[in-house]
Amino acid sequence: MFQIQLRYFQYILSFAIFVGVLISSQALITSCFVGLALIWLTEMLIGQFDIKSQQYLIILTVLLLSFSSVAVQNIYPNVDKVGLLLSPLLLSITYFLFQKEVNIYKIGNVFIVLFFTFLINRFTVTEIFQENIYYISYMFLLLLFLKTLATYFAVQFSNFQFFFNFFIVSIVFIGVSSFYSFNTLYIFLAGLTTALFSTLITFMFVKIRLEYEITTRLANQIYIFDFMFAFIASLYIVDSLNVVNGLF
Repeated sequence: MFQIQLRYFQYILSFAIFVGVLISSQALITSCFVGLALIWLTEMLIGQFDIKSQQYLIILTVLLLSFSSVAVQNIYPNVDKVGLLLSPLLLSITYFLFQKEVNIYKIGNVFIVLFFTFLINRFTVTEIFQENIYYISYMFLLLLFLKTLATYFAVQFSNFQFFFNFFIVSIVFIGVSSFYSFNTLYIFLAGLTTALFSTLITFMFVKIRLEYEITTRLANQIYIFDFMFAFIASLYIVDSLNVVNGLF
């Protein structure tokens, strides 16, 4: 039930991104991307920990650590990026040393999702993201629509699900970028590489999902925002926004 409620929030925030594009509100779009990342992290964590026990404190602590990347970046814009990344990770390691009921596999899964969420949260408040926020929003909304449509027709559960993920990112990225004055070669390089990383990261998230102990049945829609989050993560890892601008 709690996961269903989180799914509603994910779609509400996605619709809010559409509204933000219509009214040209960067603040609204940015806050929605941060909210989507935190909801995704919450959903990943409740599959590992029982929210009906004292383990819900672990979820709250990890969420606080993840949001710290946004808070610190806004309060101290010139903060050292490496230190900002390592500090919460070291704090989380120290915190988990005192958690007797948490096994090493759960800790590993938490570190993976925390690391990705931390990077994306910080990425959303960077200058390059803000400069291209509408460009990213167009691709995000179009991919969300196509992925939701594919879920309705059960495409993602076929043997071609990862091929579908690769080609849908490639087509959307190249298609949307073609409306901008980017170099064609850079568009194809950035689009294909982003599509490849999106597929690989999505596969990794699916493997983590299948290791859930608390969640016994995964709804079809649960994979949609795994894919969307993997796409945003790929933009950061590949540095696609710089590639399409011709800066390597």
